[in-house]
Amino acid sequence: MMMLLRCFCLLSVLFGALACSPKIVPVPTATALLNPADQSLTETRDGIAVSARIDQQSVQPYQLTDNLTSFQITIDNRTDRQVTFPSSAFVLRAGDGQQFRPITPERVREIVSKDTVYLIPHPYVGYYYLQDQERFAHENTMTSSLPYYAEYHPQEIFTRALPVSAVLPKSKISGVIYFVADLTRMPGFELQLFADEKTQGAPLYRFPFAVEK
Repeated sequence: MMMLLRCFCLLSVLFGALACSPKIVPVPTATALLNPADQSLTETRDGIAVSARIDQQSVQPYQLTDNLTSFQITIDNRTDRQVTFPSSAFVLRAGDGQQFRPITPERVREIVSKDTVYLIPHPYVGYYYLQDQERFAHENTMTSSLPYYAEYHPQEIFTRALPVSAVLPKSKISGVIYFVADLTRMPGFELQLFADEKTQGAPLYRFPFAVEK
């Protein structure tokens, strides 16, 4: 009975925190059109449509150190020429002026590997060693449709990343770009895409987001 009471209290705290967490909302503009189905923004310039949406606010929830966030990007080349937009051409700018540059999948793997010495299971709050995960699964009698936090799938970091190859005419690519940033702590932010990794001049594409607290 005491165990059930403890679990209920911990779940109440967890879901209470989730209910009070900031909400990130895409902000459509005259040129950035909102797709209500997936909450993405799409801008089209010179026959090239780029879409962006939040993929994960925290790639590995309850991380011990760095907070990783990711965006799902689609580049639709509707022209007759080949185009290239490397992930390094993106910049994340917070409403207070702070800017963030994307990190590579290799760097993401390093950060995630560093933070997976311990895992935090659901619904309990507490650390346990990786080798204890299987034992915990057998001992835990509670069931949940929610996944374990901090599940580690290093191969997905690379397979889901935005391809580095050029986009051929009448073709499109999709993938994820990563930042070390906590979106919920920002007053708002804008994902920007420049012509190349030098990020000089004005951005070609702008995707603004509001943070409702």
